[in-house]
Amino acid sequence: MSDDTIPGEAVDFLRRSNDWHSHNRQEWLDDLNFSFGQQWSVQMQNTRHLDGRPWFVVNETDTYIRQVCNQIRQQRPRGVAHGINNQADEKIAQIITGVSRHIDQISDADVAYDTAVNFQVRMGIGYWRLVGEYCGDKSFDQDIKVKPVYNPFTVGFDPHSRSMDGSDQMECMISDMISKEVFRQEYPDADESNFTFRAVGDITGDWIEKDSIRVAEYYKIERQRDILIKTSDGNTFWKNELPDPELLKKVGVKVVGDRESWRKLVKWYKCTAVQTIDSRTLPGIYIPVVPVYGEKVLIEGKERIFGMTRGAKDPQRMINFWNTSTAEIVAMAAKAKWLVGEGQIEGFEKVWEQANVSNYAYLPYKTSDDSGNPMPPPIRIQPEPPPEGAMSVAANAHLNLQRVMGMIDPAQRIAGNASGKALNADQQNSDISNFHFYDNFTRGLKHSERIKLSWIRHYYPERRVMRIIGDDGKPDMITINDTQAVGKIENDVTVGEYDVVMETGPGYNSKRQEAYAMMTDLAKAYPPLMQIAGDLLFRNSDMPGADVIADRMAAQNPLAQIDDKSEVPPAAQMKIKQQEQAIQQLQQQLQQAGLLIKTRGDVVAHQEAGETHRMEIKEREETKRRFMENESYKEVEHTKAFASLGSKELEGIIKILTQAKDHAHERDLAVFEAATSQQEAETSAKSMNGAQ
Repeated sequence: MSDDTIPGEAVDFLRRSNDWHSHNRQEWLDDLNFSFGQQWSVQMQNTRHLDGRPWFVVNETDTYIRQVCNQIRQQRPRGVAHGINNQADEKIAQIITGVSRHIDQISDADVAYDTAVNFQVRMGIGYWRLVGEYCGDKSFDQDIKVKPVYNPFTVGFDPHSRSMDGSDQMECMISDMISKEVFRQEYPDADESNFTFRAVGDITGDWIEKDSIRVAEYYKIERQRDILIKTSDGNTFWKNELPDPELLKKVGVKVVGDRESWRKLVKWYKCTAVQTIDSRTLPGIYIPVVPVYGEKVLIEGKERIFGMTRGAKDPQRMINFWNTSTAEIVAMAAKAKWLVGEGQIEGFEKVWEQANVSNYAYLPYKTSDDSGNPMPPPIRIQPEPPPEGAMSVAANAHLNLQRVMGMIDPAQRIAGNASGKALNADQQNSDISNFHFYDNFTRGLKHSERIKLSWIRHYYPERRVMRIIGDDGKPDMITINDTQAVGKIENDVTVGEYDVVMETGPGYNSKRQEAYAMMTDLAKAYPPLMQIAGDLLFRNSDMPGADVIADRMAAQNPLAQIDDKSEVPPAAQMKIKQQEQAIQQLQQQLQQAGLLIKTRGDVVAHQEAGETHRMEIKEREETKRRFMENESYKEVEHTKAFASLGSKELEGIIKILTQAKDHAHERDLAVFEAATSQQEAETSAKSMNGAQ
């Protein structure tokens, strides 16, 4: 199809889409403004403004809307890829799931999802879109990105789409009006000669105005006749994509059948009402604009789409009106007056004139009249209380709003001392009443994940090192389409067919906290659990340093060292770890036995060396004793020999002998001690050599 015909098709599509949703668009805008506080009609505001009367907005609707939106944020569903043909692989499915989460991470996709949910709940419909963008200004690699649609009124949706996820749409448009000056800067090569002011009522009146031009991104699915071929290995190919017959013959694959079929091509055009600026063919078979509906029903041939605000308008208006009326009645009521007798405040008139507006410490009055008779003090007249009827109607309007919203205010239960079960039952009833918002968001998210799966093989066809995100939100680096492996391509994400299964319920953080509480209770009831799975308990903990403790416990537990990325099944890895642990225990026992044998031999040798040393010491003591006895005997004999000499001679001789004996004894004792020390050193050296 020629690009020259696209502007006319785009103009015609926008007209058809606006005509189909004209009533919805007006109600969406009114719902959106109402939810943000524009809840008084223009006529009533003008009337009250002219009369000088107030108008208050007690916006309870927004509170309930935010409660539903935030609950969806806390329980955001997540898609998991699963194989659906014989070429699919469980490991590749996990990688594709991690790549999808990586796409959400780099896109800040939560902004897109939250924006769509906010519009879904407030007015009945929201959108997000998927695009392909280059990773950088100097890169040829592209990434898939999830982008928010901040203004749902810029989207023209297929009026013939009926599915709740928009998967059946054949046309879609995202457009906006920009000034002609900006248009010339962004598209300098565009032909400006065709841009002339169109009169109101012209078919392009919504596209070209005096100072602005509509630039649209127009999506269109074209269906073409083609031949679908089936091969003996179960794969299917379009005729022009069939591999070379010689290659099929080498691998033992042959054609087993063919048939005519429709081939879908997703076309993207950027255009104005008169010119196509750019165009390309997108991968996959879906238009990458995802709607999220609130309520969607077909009534008398017209599609009605609405959110929570639509049914809350009348109760909310009653709340505003009666709260305003109550405040107005109280404000206009007369202030409290004083009832005084004649002459009671004579001389104090100025003080009493200010009694209603000033905070005097005391108010003086005359206690007696002119005749000396006592007078009672002035009496204050209480003003009328707020009208109970208006307050009752306002409270009833509040209850009506809760009933319409399907949500009960827990404060009313707490005032009655309700049990925890009653509060949980009220919360469950509120969740059930508004569960369709969450369910429709899940449908849209599932369709978005399908689009990602069909795009991944196109945007990531070559070898590439990239980040993937695990179930716990932790990143990991992996090489996809790795051609360096011998004989095959590792982590090939371009083959196999995969579909999406949604995981709903509480988010990962909520599940982790719930698991921590449950594991803590189990560990108290069964303490050995800490030895088996203590690392898992600490990994689910929020306390600082929990991961460090978990790593240290895992290092001591071989069963905790399972490699999730290994091709060996976890059960087989656990058996191998158990066998390694048993072998390690046997080796430790053998080492302990050898050490015990060596230790016992050392003890025996040490005992023998000690006994030998004690015997040598005993012999040395005996020798020393005999030596001392001999010396004493010689001294006695010398004494007897000189006993007969004269006393003087005897004294001289004794003195000489004593000195000589002392010198000899000291000399002999020194020699003996030196010999003994040498003998002890030699004995000690022998003992140490024997112990070694």
